Amino acid sequence: MTIFMKSMMATLWIMSASVLKADSKTQTLLDQLGRVQSMDQANPIVQKLWKEWTAAHKNEKEKNLMAEGIAAMSKGNLDRAEKLFTKLIEVNPNFTEAWNKRATLRFMAWDFEGSLKDVEKVLALEPRHFGALSGLGMIYLRLGDPESALKAYEDLLNIFPSNADAIQKIILLKDYLGINTL
Repeated sequence: MTIFMKSMMATLWIMSASVLKADSKTQTLLDQLGRVQSMDQANPIVQKLWKEWTAAHKNEKEKNLMAEGIAAMSKGNLDRAEKLFTKLIEVNPNFTEAWNKRATLRFMAWDFEGSLKDVEKVLALEPRHFGALSGLGMIYLRLGDPESALKAYEDLLNIFPSNADAIQKIILLKDYLGINTL
């Protein structure tokens, strides 16, 4: 084996160990989120998760694309943000938060079908992504599918039991659908 090949293998091992460590950290945080009973306890965990997800880039190029996309999104430049997140997804199709950010901006642009497709990808990569599940509920409400919205909010509550918004939406949707909650 050449020195170059050994160096490449070592680099790949370090990169995969880093990804596994980050993934392990998010899974631990998600486990903790599932055990807390109040928003006061949940808020620091939620903040750590958003930080982990947003910073899950593999290199400076991905980091810069994420930062530029978030900046464009916050300025209301949804077209530019979509282009940046799409480029990030092309560079790293496993960057869960890139998909989630694009889903969010597509929702903001009233592209509910596009947002739904992106949320499905987020959930395929991270089934416990509470932000995507919340978005899924909102998408289904906009698409006029209260049964699917209810399912999304129930799934969200299984991951994030202290989420007051999900609790409220479940109560309202069950009432709307005539589902007995007693």
